[in-house]
Amino acid sequence: MDKAPGLKIIILIFIIFIISISIYFLWYSKIEKLTTQQLNSIQNTLLQKNIELTWDKIYKSGFPYRVEKKINNINIKFQNTNITTKNLKIIYQPWDIKHIIFQIPNEIKILNNNKNNITIANSNILASLIIDKFFKKRISITSNNITFLLNKKAYDFGKSEIYFKTDDIDNLKYAILIDKLSWPPVFINNNTINKLSINGEIIKYKNIDINNYYKWFSNEGGIRIETFKININEAEITGNAFISLDKNLDIQSSASLNSNKLNNIFILLEKNNVISTNILKTVDFIIKATEMSSEVLNKKANYSISIQNGYLNLMGIKLLIVPNLKNYF
Repeated sequence: MDKAPGLKIIILIFIIFIISISIYFLWYSKIEKLTTQQLNSIQNTLLQKNIELTWDKIYKSGFPYRVEKKINNINIKFQNTNITTKNLKIIYQPWDIKHIIFQIPNEIKILNNNKNNITIANSNILASLIIDKFFKKRISITSNNITFLLNKKAYDFGKSEIYFKTDDIDNLKYAILIDKLSWPPVFINNNTINKLSINGEIIKYKNIDINNYYKWFSNEGGIRIETFKININEAEITGNAFISLDKNLDIQSSASLNSNKLNNIFILLEKNNVISTNILKTVDFIIKATEMSSEVLNKKANYSISIQNGYLNLMGIKLLIVPNLKNYF
């Protein structure tokens, strides 16, 4: 007669526990090695595109709940530009290897030999990459506050969210949400940009060649803005747009928008010497004429803004010269 049936149960549970721990440890080790292989693969892929990705040291942590790799002193070099940051943390979850989290807790510096340098001060940028069973990708980037320091000016972005999602026709869908945006010298203090939201898609993003991206822009690509909404003081602007470049790097863009107080924006630009008084008078005339014709037709006023051949046009009338992007590339 078995006098200790409970002992067998305890031993069985112990064996199952040891086997489970061993299997998990082996799985964890496999994921940890996979992350190292992926980093090396990314490094080699970028190098083939003339982009050098280097770092000083990688620290491993997170066991047993996750796989964490803290990468120190990252530098990305492309042509005359270097992008550097002190730390980047990559987090893998062993139970979901197709969900990767990236964390940048420190500033990012963009150093260019020919242009002005940019420092990006942030309050912990958090990014997430999810690959579903159909290999479609979803990317999210969030931060409570980001400041771009350029030419002794600070461009402050409040709570910011950016989302990307691949689709079935080689376009990249995106959404941008910014709670508050300060853009000196115009949009500051009481005139900051509030509740900015943009939704759209990047056309044929897979054909972008990082070494010749303006060719993609001018030949087959572009940025479609399906909807946007922006609030500045008491003015609300909504609409849609499309942005591309021509072969000479001139911006080619068109936008259709509605606004309750569009003239307020141009008054603000004139006060900050962005546009002249004569241009303001022309804009005021165009806006009033559009509003009057819309009232006659019992329709909401709709404004057409375009950038063609180096000029910004409002309702087909040239207002000012738009700089060629060759000055910046």
